[in-house]
Amino acid sequence: MPVLQGHAHTVARVPAGRRALRCLPNAVLALLLSLFGVLLAPAAASADPGDPNPNMIDWTVVDTFQGALGNDVPLREGQVDYPQGNPPVDGFGRRHILAHGVVPDHEDIQETVGTGGYCVPAPDNRVICTNTEISLVVVYATHRDSRSGDGRPFGIITAYFFLPCFQAADCPGPEQPHKVDTSLAYTGDTAVVNGSPARLSARLTNVFGTPINGRTVRFALGTGAAEQTCTGTTTASGSASCTIDAVDQSQDSGNAVPIAAAFAGDDDYNASSAAAGLGLTSPTKLDYTGVTHLANGTPAELSAALTDFGGDPVSGRSVRFTLGTGDDEQACTGTTDGAGSATCTVASVDQPLNDSATVTLRASFAGDAGYLASDTSAQLKLQYATGRAYGVSAHVALLGVPLLDVEPQPDTGTVRTADATTTATPCSAEFSSPLLSVRKLCPKVTTSLAPGEVTASSTVAQARIGLTGVPLIEVSGLTATSTSTCGKTTGSTTLTLKIAGVPVTVSGAPNTEIPLLGGGRLILNEQIPSNGTDAGLKVNGVHLVLPAAGGEVVLASTDTAMHNCGG
Repeated sequence: MPVLQGHAHTVARVPAGRRALRCLPNAVLALLLSLFGVLLAPAAASADPGDPNPNMIDWTVVDTFQGALGNDVPLREGQVDYPQGNPPVDGFGRRHILAHGVVPDHEDIQETVGTGGYCVPAPDNRVICTNTEISLVVVYATHRDSRSGDGRPFGIITAYFFLPCFQAADCPGPEQPHKVDTSLAYTGDTAVVNGSPARLSARLTNVFGTPINGRTVRFALGTGAAEQTCTGTTTASGSASCTIDAVDQSQDSGNAVPIAAAFAGDDDYNASSAAAGLGLTSPTKLDYTGVTHLANGTPAELSAALTDFGGDPVSGRSVRFTLGTGDDEQACTGTTDGAGSATCTVASVDQPLNDSATVTLRASFAGDAGYLASDTSAQLKLQYATGRAYGVSAHVALLGVPLLDVEPQPDTGTVRTADATTTATPCSAEFSSPLLSVRKLCPKVTTSLAPGEVTASSTVAQARIGLTGVPLIEVSGLTATSTSTCGKTTGSTTLTLKIAGVPVTVSGAPNTEIPLLGGGRLILNEQIPSNGTDAGLKVNGVHLVLPAAGGEVVLASTDTAMHNCGG
């Protein structure tokens, strides 16, 4: 890029007597040109042997001059032109001048830059001095370039003689300022994320790489309707920057977005621009959409929806699902479809039951060149069963004085499980007292899977209840059963019964109640639905309730329930 038009004129030295040259008739021109032709012929440009790299600047000061205002005007070694560069580079200093001819004498340069009437200001901190007495032009820059390291002005860019004129009408005036070419280089973020801020910046310099201050640079991210713009003003370092608050660019064209930076130019500087491609990624969101309830031994369909920062579906991406953690982890993988949904199935759930009866579900998208990673988690409810069975319990008192206090025995205790199990509670051979005797009591709780089911049973071979205030009650062959599945419960009781030695026909209907002399009640096949469960039932084979709050005796009690059955 030419810094100043006309600087490539021959710098061949005008011969002695140049100060006496004035405008002469045209008739003399041809003769003088023939005499001066060789001297005034343009010299071929060539790099200084000491400058093998044309981009290398030598900041050494080889001569010093004083401007009309007493200002420092150094002549540096400089650099040669490098027109094949990108951008092209203009030379300056002694090397530049020598590449086009010879360096004028010290006194000629000093006279030219030191005479106020010869010099005019030009763009880019330059001064153009035209000495018409000796047909010499000297251009120098007054700014300081930090690359020199000496704190002195940039100094002389070029110096050359121009052909003297021979007719007043053809005499040129002083060299006039011209706009300076500029170069703009993008220096901002190399990758941006949709929905996040992006810092854009560029550096504006002249053809010597010197920063240009106080100029506006416009940045445009994306193109067309999606274009996002901001502007910045160059600082003393030539850098201009601005921020796009939230990037919003489509990834339809891939994982890159164009950035364009432009300086529009002004009265002093020509326009320049820069362009680059920035990496583009988008945040993603993963929402779990699969089953909310699990049952061991059955398949579980897991699914999730993957969307980008704008809520649009992201297709063709792999999503990994895991149930449980550590040694209990079960995993499967699905690929998102056009709606952004990924689905996979764990063939047979096998998870331990914890206090909250939940299983941790995690879904994750690992991310790729275009989309950032995302994950989600959920607590899925694990189906489980509870159950209990025991043979006998009794709590009897007379006028507040305990007569009989038998805790449940033999007792399976409360079973809580999500697996297939069977209790192994030993049977009791006999319990005997003057008021109550029982023989061969056996309780058991069994659970199974797919579908989940729990059954509790209790058997009592023989029982004799002889309490004051109620008739003698004799029971044999007693079996009570409670069964629960998700959505259904059943219960039953079978027995042989005598009251006061008289056989009683038992129908087997739930909650059969027989009034007793003295005010007591005998309840057969007592069935009580469970609260706080999806399905549950308690069955007491025989339940004797004594009058006047005298207590109770229970034979063959069973209780089952299913939990977290789901919809």
